[in-house]
Amino acid sequence: MRKGAILMSIPGLIFAAFLIYLLALNVYFSLLNWSLFNLRPTFAGLSTYQTLFSEYFFNLAVTHTIVYTITAVAIGNILGILGAGILYFIKSNTRRAIYLSVFLYPLAVPSSTYAITWQWLFNPQTGINLILRVFHFPNIIWLTTQPTIYAGMIIIETWAYTGLAVLFFLASFMSVDKSIIEAAKIDGANNFYLLFRIILPNSMNGFIVSTALLFLFSFRIFTVPFTIGGPTNPNMMSLVEYIYILFSTEYFSLSSALSSLVALIAAIVIIPYAILGLKKWVFRR
Repeated sequence: MRKGAILMSIPGLIFAAFLIYLLALNVYFSLLNWSLFNLRPTFAGLSTYQTLFSEYFFNLAVTHTIVYTITAVAIGNILGILGAGILYFIKSNTRRAIYLSVFLYPLAVPSSTYAITWQWLFNPQTGINLILRVFHFPNIIWLTTQPTIYAGMIIIETWAYTGLAVLFFLASFMSVDKSIIEAAKIDGANNFYLLFRIILPNSMNGFIVSTALLFLFSFRIFTVPFTIGGPTNPNMMSLVEYIYILFSTEYFSLSSALSSLVALIAAIVIIPYAILGLKKWVFRR
C-alpha cells in the first residue's frame, strides 16, 4: 500500500518540483535590471520591487483587483448560499440537476466569448438599456466612469462565478446529517430556519472551498478587462493584465516581480486551504 502511494505521488512531486523551479527562476529575474532599455541584465536586488510599488499603473491595478476580488467573494458567497438553498429544498433530483446546470452554464462559456457578449449588452443604445427604457428607468452609460466600470465588472463576475459557489454549497448542504434536519422539521422548523440555523452552520466546508475558489478566479482575472477595455485602457486593468502589459512592453524584471507577488498572494490563500483539506478529508479517520 505504501509503495503504491509513493508511486502514485511521483508525477505530482515531479510537477511540483518543476513548478518550484519556475517560480524560483521568476524570482531571480525579478532581482535583475532587465528591460528594453537595459538588454544586458544586471543585479538590482529589491530596487525592482521599489520601482514597481511606485508605479501609478501598479497602484491602479491593485485597487481594481481588490474591488473585483472582494465583491466577487462577498456577492458570490451570498448568492451561492441562496441558490444552493433553493436547489436543496427541491424534491426532484432531475429538476435540481436541470436548475443546477443553469448556474454552471457560464463556467462552460469561454471568457473571451462572454466578455464580448457583455460588451454588447453594455452598449448605451442596445442591450440592458433597452430593458431599462421599457420600465422608464434612466439610461446608464456603462463602462465610461469608474463607478459604472466597477458595476459592469461586478455584474460580469457575478454571472460568471456564482455557479461555483452554488455547486460547492449545494454539495456541502447535501452532506449534512439528514437526521438533524428531520428532527428540526418535527419541531416545526420552516425552510428558512433550516437553511440558516441548521444546514449552513454545518456546511463550513462549502464556505471554505467557495471562498478560496472565488478569490482565485477573481484575483487572476485577465480576459474580461483585456477584451472589453483593451491594453490601452487602464480604467479596468487588473494585476494579471498589468503583468502582460509589462512583459509585452519588455519590462521583464518588473513583470517578473509582479508575477512573483501574485504567485505569493495566491499561495498564501491556497496553501492553508490545501492543508485544511488534507486534515479534514484525507487524513481524517
